[in-house]
Amino acid sequence: MDFQIPEHIQQRAREARTWVEEVLDPLSADLEEKEIFPPALYEELKRGKFFGVTIPREYGGEGLPMTQWYPLLEEFSRGYAFVRMMAHCMNGLMWRAIYFFGKDDHKRELLPKMARGEIMVANCLTEPESGTGKDIDTQARKVGQKWIINGHKWLITVFPDLVPCFYIVFANTENGVTCFGVRDDNPGLKLAPMQKMMGTQGPRHFNILFKDCEVDEADILGVPGQGLRVAFDMLALSRVSIAACCVGVAQKMLDLCVPQAKHRHTFGKPLAKRQAIQWSLAEMATSINAGRGLYQKAAWLYEQNRPYDMEASMAKLFTEEMVVEVAEKALRMHGGFGYTKGTPVERFFRDCRSFHFEEGTAEIQKLVIARGLLK
Repeated sequence: MDFQIPEHIQQRAREARTWVEEVLDPLSADLEEKEIFPPALYEELKRGKFFGVTIPREYGGEGLPMTQWYPLLEEFSRGYAFVRMMAHCMNGLMWRAIYFFGKDDHKRELLPKMARGEIMVANCLTEPESGTGKDIDTQARKVGQKWIINGHKWLITVFPDLVPCFYIVFANTENGVTCFGVRDDNPGLKLAPMQKMMGTQGPRHFNILFKDCEVDEADILGVPGQGLRVAFDMLALSRVSIAACCVGVAQKMLDLCVPQAKHRHTFGKPLAKRQAIQWSLAEMATSINAGRGLYQKAAWLYEQNRPYDMEASMAKLFTEEMVVEVAEKALRMHGGFGYTKGTPVERFFRDCRSFHFEEGTAEIQKLVIARGLLK
């Protein structure tokens, strides 16, 4: 296992950090307060090297391996949360369902558009009254050559006023959970904004409502009744991506704490001279590097075509708890100023709580890990 990051990836990571600090960070407070994602910002993302980084070259992407994408994802995670979510979803999650389970027509149509940022893809798995596995309530029944979907998904990230969307929808059928591709102009699909979140604020997340939503047989992804294979394929690698995001957020908070410890004085000397602060910084740095090692190992196993589900859940479990601990230490180190609205630490303190729920809770990760150990 080689931890060396190629020089051209290091250069791109430096460019991404500069862009986040000089372009994105000054916009963050306004984006949160107004709950918007400006079209001009999205167009800038399309012009830059942001979409299609990991999509295979045959469909217009760069085909970058995950081990080289994640250092870039760390950098995007240091800024406004919705940019981090876009980077993660479009490069580490959604295209896989289409590439590995979609029909050739799906691949030819959708993957090049994803690589150019001309279409978003939404993963419609989570529901308000049930989990994200076999017990989902959304139902689909076959009528002739059509499937009729009825149900309710929520906590779905889409930008309906910004870019068209293709919905990957999981519904129960008589043979089990089946995965469907649904287009956003389908008259049986309705969107309803959710309440404002604690963190990752900006454009609202959505309820997705299906009322007699008709889809063609050809729009099934994978095999009917085996939709959870599609979901689990996306989720395993996505957990590694979330771990990289956690590390990026935690690293940003540590980078804010170091100068704070040097410059803030209490009782006549800087915080950095106090052993308790030194220990806190040391604990933060150690935990961050441990999390980075966990996700790097999982990504390496994936690139080697070796089983990695257990390692992906280990990385996600450790880093989601690590980033919250780092946020707590960072907030305390910044004192009352860090608790004020609009400061980076206050925003990251709220944002990082969403990692508890993205791609499965800590309890789910423990189940996956235990199954791997006991198998």
